[in-house]
Amino acid sequence: MPPSITKIVFFTLFFVVITACNTTKYVTEEDSLLRKNTIVVDEKKYNESDLYDYLIQRPNSYIFGVPVALSIYNLGNPDFEENLQEWSLNHQKKYNFFKNVFSEKQTLVVFNTEKGFNDWFLKKGRPPEIYNSLKAERSARSLKSYFFAQGYFDADVSFLENYSKEREVSIKYEVTKNERYKIDTLLTEIASPILDSIYKLNDKESLVKKGKPFIFDSFEDEKDRLDKLFKNSGIYRFNASTIGYYSDSLNEPKNKKVVLKIPERIVSEGDSIFIKPYKIQRYKKVNVYIDFDKTTDKGQAKDSVFFANMGYFSPNKLQYKPHRLDDAFFLYPDSIFRTDDINITLSHLRKLQNFKPAIAVNITENEDESLEADVYLQSLKKYALKFDLDATTSNTKPFGILGKFSFLDRNIFHGLELFELSFQGSFLNVSYDPTNSSRFFNAWEFITKASLTIPRIFFPFNTENIISKEMSPVTVFDLSAGTQKNIGLDRLTATSGLNYTWRGNKNLGHRFDLYNFQLIKNQNIENYFTVYNSEYEKVNLVHIDIVGTELENDYDEINMFIDEILDPQNGYKETNPTEFNTISDVEERKIILTENVVVPTISYAINYNTKEDLSDLDFYYLSARVVASGNLSTALSSKSNESGQKLMFGLPIAQYFKTEFEFKRYWNTFGTNVFVARSLIGIAIPYGNNTAVPFSRSYSAGGSNDNRAWQIYDLGPGGELNFLEFNVGTFKIATNFEYRFKLLDKIYSALFVDAGNIWDITNSNLTGEKGKFTGFSSLENIAIGSGVGLRYDFGFLIFRFDVGFKTYEPYLPDNKRWFTNYNFGNAVYNIGINYPF
Repeated sequence: MPPSITKIVFFTLFFVVITACNTTKYVTEEDSLLRKNTIVVDEKKYNESDLYDYLIQRPNSYIFGVPVALSIYNLGNPDFEENLQEWSLNHQKKYNFFKNVFSEKQTLVVFNTEKGFNDWFLKKGRPPEIYNSLKAERSARSLKSYFFAQGYFDADVSFLENYSKEREVSIKYEVTKNERYKIDTLLTEIASPILDSIYKLNDKESLVKKGKPFIFDSFEDEKDRLDKLFKNSGIYRFNASTIGYYSDSLNEPKNKKVVLKIPERIVSEGDSIFIKPYKIQRYKKVNVYIDFDKTTDKGQAKDSVFFANMGYFSPNKLQYKPHRLDDAFFLYPDSIFRTDDINITLSHLRKLQNFKPAIAVNITENEDESLEADVYLQSLKKYALKFDLDATTSNTKPFGILGKFSFLDRNIFHGLELFELSFQGSFLNVSYDPTNSSRFFNAWEFITKASLTIPRIFFPFNTENIISKEMSPVTVFDLSAGTQKNIGLDRLTATSGLNYTWRGNKNLGHRFDLYNFQLIKNQNIENYFTVYNSEYEKVNLVHIDIVGTELENDYDEINMFIDEILDPQNGYKETNPTEFNTISDVEERKIILTENVVVPTISYAINYNTKEDLSDLDFYYLSARVVASGNLSTALSSKSNESGQKLMFGLPIAQYFKTEFEFKRYWNTFGTNVFVARSLIGIAIPYGNNTAVPFSRSYSAGGSNDNRAWQIYDLGPGGELNFLEFNVGTFKIATNFEYRFKLLDKIYSALFVDAGNIWDITNSNLTGEKGKFTGFSSLENIAIGSGVGLRYDFGFLIFRFDVGFKTYEPYLPDNKRWFTNYNFGNAVYNIGINYPF
């Protein structure tokens, strides 16, 4: 049976089994299955998920009308026998058959297998949600409490039960909010003059103000704000529990008077209790103890250094330069107490990768009420070895095994630097094997890389006034060399770079690559017409038309024929213009794809991310990047080749400009369900020393992280239908929409629509008119794919499997572009790690 038919049969049978299950299979005659909850607020249906979270009882989840988790549970039997003896009594014929034909031991295997499948269905599925009227009453009270907390003190909540003949019930909760209570007057009674002055200086940021709704959460949030405000203003001893808000009785008018009360500090000593006014407290000493354990006394320090009035102590010789450690500290002698200073210090110290995460900050109060901070750090081992083994997958490399061995040297120059030397090797199965090898692993890669990470801006001039240490600046030097075999034409690469990263704030990130130098040298150019077999076919057809025989796929023979056709003295341009143009395009494309090149770039990237933490499912991400290549190198180069191209190390210098913008938006729709939209636009323009952007820096379309209905490099440019193995362009638009939802425990699904394409904007004669971007009219050549995917959450990564269907194919005739190849036979199956965007 053909693979496509097999897949269709499998999905059809799976769908039939799931949809055929009786939803009330395990619902007794006396019970009803909770089918649906509906909340109506002031006679309008409420569709947001936040309010439904307050309901005590929720129905089984349905996906397109199918209760997948419930259906899977119903495939099992909650009353399945616990042991073989029970099973043998209830299934005597089956038991006797297996026992007589095989043995008692084999019969036990049969029982355990059936029980294992049954337990899997019960564990991965979800039992029917049996309606409980008491839970409905509790849900109504929960909703009333919610609206009460939102200032609707007179809200009314009731519920209606709607039973069906299929032993199912739907519940409608009806909410009438009535008038909302507001804050009419806000008074403050703050006993401490210092606290009162701090409050008044910052009262514009208050979350509780006159005219605002009387919302309970606002008062709690304001308490948290005041607690942070006072503790970031030097009030070390402030106690948040002393903050109190007081208001009129609920029977009073709907416009409420609110009083904020904060008493003076109360201290108890022995049997005495007395008032001790709050005051702004400062650090008298800040001490840093490195590699002291619980058994080591502070007085046993054998080495101590003082820098910027801070003391650094070690039981052995101090291995760190104090002025470099100082970059991570934000609390100093004579500075006021601030909890933010402690938190940012801990964050910076952990990012250094030189100390264990368990960092202790102990603060003590002296008799004169000054503070002393003791910071305890435990060094990680200076030298470390790491070995990683991983599996990779992509469209061009369906499977690969990657091994990486790394050597780490921490604090190599005593300034908290991190040096890493790594050796990485990969054995790969590539989708196109130019050697036609029968071996599964038909390619390999080997990369050696050295990097030095410096936790500051390493530059000849002081940049502190521009990029302060609060921005967590990092400098990275890297150098690598790699070789590939049987991947494309095989190649050698050498890369060197220097980049700076820093954060403007918690949401805003910057990266500046002062230089990134890459040398690319193709090793086996003679394989060109094997790797790009479609190019050989074009030359062969011309050879048949002109010579009358087929041309052997031999690199030298093909080049001789190309030279003969392109030789002006032979006159083929006049006698055979169509064939001449075909061969001319083949030759120009070969020059571009086999070019050995040096790519020296400088780039800047900025990103803005509103994601608060890992649990935040409602945020957006915006990034922009600008790259310039070859400007300084070509200006300084004094050597050129026969074509007039400037050279570096004997190779042409790539000169181009590239910029791209990306926007991603995540909406948390219901529970953990997320709708994601992503858009990308990018342009690459060659100039000066080049007529084309290097192949490795051009844009491609298709693949598991792009338009999933096409293999990578298969799509585009524009509305052209060609048979090149690797299609690239200089302009790209990509848009993706994906809805992600939970199916079962750790198993998720996604529905997606991908749209986009690549075009040429350089007026290259290698691309036809349909492949060029000429304006808004070219947008009709945007390809659209759609499909469905499964995800399995391992915790540390997400394994995904997507099936993409060609929905709109711009290269087909106008009347056949929609849904012509929308079937399993032409579907593309993508395997990936983590989410595509």
